[in-house]
Amino acid sequence: KSAIEEERAAAKAKNDLITGVSHDLRTPLTSVLGFLEYVEKDRYKNEVELRYYVNIAYEKSLTLKKLIDDLFEYTRVSSSGLPLNIEPVDLGKLLEQLIEEFAPVLEQADMTYRIHTDTAPLIINGDADELVRLYENLFTNAVRYGKEGKILDISVVRKDDRIVALCTNYGTPIPASDLPHLFKRFYRVDKSRSRETGGSGLGLAIAKSIAELHGGTITAKSTRKQTEFETSFPVSE
Repeated sequence: KSAIEEERAAAKAKNDLITGVSHDLRTPLTSVLGFLEYVEKDRYKNEVELRYYVNIAYEKSLTLKKLIDDLFEYTRVSSSGLPLNIEPVDLGKLLEQLIEEFAPVLEQADMTYRIHTDTAPLIINGDADELVRLYENLFTNAVRYGKEGKILDISVVRKDDRIVALCTNYGTPIPASDLPHLFKRFYRVDKSRSRETGGSGLGLAIAKSIAELHGGTITAKSTRKQTEFETSFPVSE
């Protein structure tokens, strides 16, 4: 009975994934085809209008590429067979370097960052490349939805036998009813806003999968003052 239930759950998850992908691919693809049809049938007044149509098709194609890339990344990291290159990683140093590289993106969004790490090494066992992907998704999420708050705060500390990293932004709070669903595939707090900003709805699901592959956890909480994402990993002994 348990095996049958697991098989049904797996089939439902697969169907939900296909439904979500199909839905999210259809909208930008329809726009691409529509504007390219205008070009193909010479339904434009002048070169300015032609360039306008081509530009829209190009931008929508970039949206499609981002969704496909995110989908590939999600299926890759959610597979139990993903090989990890495990080695000691100083999570504090990794995030200091990553946020410095992320500075131009923050600047473009008119944001700044503050980072605090313990002076002692904050070593976990992990795959540095996969951890970078995890935090890139958290930083991108903070820029997309927290730029009104102007600041991204990052803190990495040791708590007992765990290394805990906090990513905090001060933008629009996440409704309490949405918090339990944040890390689900294709879940969006604000559907229309997410589409405008190009979100695939997979970034936080990818982050959760990577955290769990490392024996870690990821959680979120939000108040009127701030939204905080917390990751926690076992200390490397």
